[in-house]
Amino acid sequence: MQKSLEFDCLFNSKPAHLNCNEQSIFIKIQNEELKFHISLNLHLQWYYRNKVLEQCQIENYTLQSSSKSLSQLKDYLNSQVMYLGASEIYEELETMSKSDLKTHVIVQSVITGEKYFCKAYKKQKEYQFLQEVRILNKLKNYKNVVDIVEVYESSKYFYIILEYLDRKLEQDYTHEENQIVIKEILIILEALQQNNIVHGQIRPQNFMQGNNHQIKLIGFSKAKIEEKPDTTDMYGLHKVMLYLYNFDDQSINIDQGIYPLIPGHGTNFLKGLVNNTQYRINIKQALSHPYLKCDETDHQIVQEQMFLKFKHNFSNFQ
Repeated sequence: MQKSLEFDCLFNSKPAHLNCNEQSIFIKIQNEELKFHISLNLHLQWYYRNKVLEQCQIENYTLQSSSKSLSQLKDYLNSQVMYLGASEIYEELETMSKSDLKTHVIVQSVITGEKYFCKAYKKQKEYQFLQEVRILNKLKNYKNVVDIVEVYESSKYFYIILEYLDRKLEQDYTHEENQIVIKEILIILEALQQNNIVHGQIRPQNFMQGNNHQIKLIGFSKAKIEEKPDTTDMYGLHKVMLYLYNFDDQSINIDQGIYPLIPGHGTNFLKGLVNNTQYRINIKQALSHPYLKCDETDHQIVQEQMFLKFKHNFSNFQ
């Protein structure tokens, strides 16, 4: 978020000047100044005419200005405040999943035509909704986390609008590509840890590919903030590793010391992830592990073909 935004406007049809910073929106009308604190308790609604932004309703006040200025304000506020009128901005394309208290749908903006992913929480799940929004906003500057776009409220639901991702992790990557994926995920987990966040659902289904094959973490419905994050997410990484190398859960038996054979010190790396003692491998140790540093000449299993589909597109793999 930029430091501040200001422009001339009409506020309840009176000439005014708007100044917005990270904490508040200030509206100055002659010698009077109104202040609106930026939080999810602040409700705004945007009005379009012929797909052009025309005015904004802030609580019970009407704000008018140029479409450019209003668009800048909308982008500035983003997911920091609560919007109204989701059904006027988005149309539902497909329901992905549905339960008694939460629905996942793909929606399309009637203004831009772009697709988005939408999580709809019933009002009974307000705490979970607020927790997820808080965490996603905290991680908004991390390119490997799904981007939160905006949030809405209706009489029965809360809505989280997220960027649309439709490319899942595959299982036909080469060993080098799997190394790249694992390192990208470790960097994501490092960002979570630095922000005292436990995702709680690290598994293959919660990693998607964005532009330039960028790995992105989704599925924050059970994420939580803890002063001292535990190693739950590091343990979950072993599920991703088994998936990438086409092994199932039955291929590993910790009690009997049975582990799948994975190239380039991968088996040793896997053992560190599932270690149920205080010696489970941590992120710093994982990032310096030989598994992430060896090349195909060091493989315990030599692969005959190496078709790197995205190796040079991963900026974090040095």
